[in-house]
Amino acid sequence: MNNFGILSTFDHNVQEWKSYKGRITQWFIANDIVSKNDAVGAKRRAILLSALSDGTYKLAADLALPKDIQEVPYDELVQLLDEHFLPKICGFSERYNFYAAVQQPGESYTQWASRLRGLTAHCKFSNVEEALRDRFVMGMVAGHEREKLFAQDIDKLTLAKAVELAESVRCARAGAASTTVVHGQQAPVFKISNQGNSAKIVSAGKIKCTVCGRNNHESSQCRFASYKCNKCNTKGHLRKVCNKVNYVSAGDVSGDDDDAVLAN
Repeated sequence: MNNFGILSTFDHNVQEWKSYKGRITQWFIANDIVSKNDAVGAKRRAILLSALSDGTYKLAADLALPKDIQEVPYDELVQLLDEHFLPKICGFSERYNFYAAVQQPGESYTQWASRLRGLTAHCKFSNVEEALRDRFVMGMVAGHEREKLFAQDIDKLTLAKAVELAESVRCARAGAASTTVVHGQQAPVFKISNQGNSAKIVSAGKIKCTVCGRNNHESSQCRFASYKCNKCNTKGHLRKVCNKVNYVSAGDVSGDDDDAVLAN
């Protein structure tokens, strides 16, 4: 007869007995090795002992003393291993850990609810679902999601409903935020400034003086506002920013004059 599944070796130094115990129990069921056809547990005991590593087998033999490990009934053998590997549970300590739990940054609401449920394993609550709901809400990261749950009717709110509401608020906020970012972006604005025969693009975000051409002050604050242009003889700007095209005055001088003025 072929066996279902693979039964691995149990080494207490690298594995947890509680997990292995659950797996070997299911392996026995899958292969129809149960109490009705293995009344004294001799077959199950033989399989379990053969699955132990050398170190774990020696430990089990020591725990069984003064009895011979090969003569200890299966149920008694499992009990010996339980008492050795499974720590004694303190109810108040387990409840303290439960009530002290808080949602961690980056932890989703479904993950938070699942972690809380795991913490109730040995708390022995008379109403597990109510305790889970309360701690789920009170231990949440402060925000719109928790405010939404605080506004709910406590008699009608279940843990499942609380998780659903929190996730819906989170999704709505995330969607609104992404929409705001997309629609809130503005493309750079440019203006055209004609100087001579060429058009120069100047960023509208920068201040550029129309009197002297510098971009570290406004035109109204320019100290050259009373100067006369050497190109068009008009008062109020210097030659370098003059937009008069092909205009030559009788007293036209070299453009180097502006450099001398700005240097002062």
